[in-house]
Amino acid sequence: MAIKEDPRKSETRNHALEKAIEILQKEGVLAVTHANISKQTGISRSTLYRHWPEIHQLRNDAFKRAAIPEKINQIKKGELRADLRWLLSTLLTALNETAWGQIAPQVISVAATDKEIRKVMNNFMEERMGFVEELFIEAEFRGELRPNVQIRQLVELAIAVPYFRKFNLGANTDSDWLESHVEMICQIAEKIK
Repeated sequence: MAIKEDPRKSETRNHALEKAIEILQKEGVLAVTHANISKQTGISRSTLYRHWPEIHQLRNDAFKRAAIPEKINQIKKGELRADLRWLLSTLLTALNETAWGQIAPQVISVAATDKEIRKVMNNFMEERMGFVEELFIEAEFRGELRPNVQIRQLVELAIAVPYFRKFNLGANTDSDWLESHVEMICQIAEKIK
C-alpha cells in the first residue's frame, strides 16, 4: 500500500512551485532562489531546502509544472488547412498567453546544459508534435498529401517556425502570419491538383 504524502507538505510544495513559476515569468531564472521564494511566500528556507536541497531541483520542478500541457480538445474539420490553422492558432495562443510561453525561452536555455530539463523539453515537444502528426496522417489517409511526403519534417516545420519566430526573432505571429504559414506548409504537403 502506497503511503500518502502529508497534505501540508503537498500544499507547501505547490505554493512554492507556483511562486517559482511566477518569479520565472516576472524576474527570470536566476531570481528563483530559496531566499527569494522564502521571502515571497513565508515558507522557511529550511523547509524549502528539505524539499529541494539544490536550487536547480526547484527550478526544474517549476519548469516541469509549467510544461504540463492543458488538455486540447481537438476540433477537426476534416481538411488539412482548417485543422492546421486551428491547431497552430492554439499553439500561438499558448506561446503568447500562458506561463509556459513566458518561461519557455529560459527553459530552452537551461536545456542546453541540463539533461533533466532536456528530457522535460523533449517530452513536451513530443506530445505537441503528436497532435500535429495526427493531422498530417489523417490528411494522408484522405489522399490530401503528395506521395512520399516526409510527415515528420512537416510536423517539425509547422511547430518550429512559430517557436523560432516568437523566441528568436521576437516577431509578430498574428492571424495574417498564421494564414501564410499554414498556406506554405500545405503547399509543400499537398498533392498538386
